[in-house]
Amino acid sequence: MDKFYQKHHAKLKAIALILLLVIPFFLHTAAMHGSIFQVKLFLALMIGTMLFVMNKG
Repeated sequence: MDKFYQKHHAKLKAIALILLLVIPFFLHTAAMHGSIFQVKLFLALMIGTMLFVMNKG
């Protein structure tokens, strides 16, 4: 896994930062429509992305 991360470090970092910008908008939309499942899904994605950025960023 470390070899994969070393090889694709820049791409993964860019994708993670884009996700950190995009996920809150999807989360807001899901909350406005009242979909509990989607809210929980996007919260889990945001938490996972934040943990990835904190560990590898």
